[in-house]
Amino acid sequence: MSHPTSFSSLPEELQVMVASYTPQHNAAICLRVCQAWRRIFTSFVWRHIETRTSIGRKVDWDTTFLESARSGSLKTHGQWIQSISLRCYPDFIEEFLDLSPETFPRLTSLSFTNPESDSLIASFIRKAPSSAIGNNGSGLKMLEISGFKGFGDFADSSTDALLEHASTLEVVQLDMMPCMSSKSIQQFLCSASRLKEFSIIGDSRDSDNKDLFLDAHDVVSSDWVCTELEVFGCQIGGIPRPDITQDIAGKPAVDYIKEGTHQESLDLQRGVYSQLGRLTKLKELILGVAVVPRWGDDDIRRQRNRQYDCLAMTVESGLDLLKDLSELEDVFLVDMEVHLSDDGDQASWVKKNWPKVDRIVYF
Repeated sequence: MSHPTSFSSLPEELQVMVASYTPQHNAAICLRVCQAWRRIFTSFVWRHIETRTSIGRKVDWDTTFLESARSGSLKTHGQWIQSISLRCYPDFIEEFLDLSPETFPRLTSLSFTNPESDSLIASFIRKAPSSAIGNNGSGLKMLEISGFKGFGDFADSSTDALLEHASTLEVVQLDMMPCMSSKSIQQFLCSASRLKEFSIIGDSRDSDNKDLFLDAHDVVSSDWVCTELEVFGCQIGGIPRPDITQDIAGKPAVDYIKEGTHQESLDLQRGVYSQLGRLTKLKELILGVAVVPRWGDDDIRRQRNRQYDCLAMTVESGLDLLKDLSELEDVFLVDMEVHLSDDGDQASWVKKNWPKVDRIVYF
């Protein structure tokens, strides 16, 4: 009569395989069984750190986690952490950093909300290994930050930290803010060869700062290396648009549009389209930045902050250079003064060249 096989009788490599498929909560329970199980399951308990500000819960997991971290557990087991996702208050993030080891050598995914300062963001990004060489991980692959409070939250220090990880990053999402200078964005896109998703679309715009978008002149200055991009979302501006002649917010258009000749406008736009046209694996294209009116008449405020220095989105301006983006599925145009329509010749062009796009979405 054969005896039933126990977990402890399995070869160690099979025990590790079983542990890798065990849900995190159950793995934590397994730590209490014996020292042998603790050794097997510890790394899997600490692989993923996720906290969310607790409201109306019986157990405040954020507080529980911090109590554990204050005892030194985060520094002891930080070597196993592969992903961190913090949806909580800024003071939690700051204390989390204070209780952390110098680096998380296996960290590949970092996501957090409500950053308060440029230095805090930079410090958090630098917790990840900047290179796959010489560590047990493969470098930072995903960076997601949202809930910015101010226009200067992602400044020089954060940008420098981001550029240190350009060679390994695959996903970068910086939401609810205008961020990074044009030259910094361009430098990143010319360095991030593994990048698949890049989105820095915000919900507000500082009209007094002219460098909170990707300037078309920078776009055409050198080739992007991120040809594997599947999602691209960014405001591209700085383009002369002498074709816009209607009054804007009751004032002549020349008060709002960038100066330049019609030919200069076309040449610059075609240069931008040539750059975008190299992204043949692109599935989602988002151009623009949503404007939230802040004072005065909402309609006038929104009209003043629309983008009048952006791509014209016509075949004449160079749209035909995007004809090879046959994998496109979604196109979003946000607060842009565009001319791409849903009927006539332009609709036929979209149907022919972007067969997977059902419609162009305007905001």
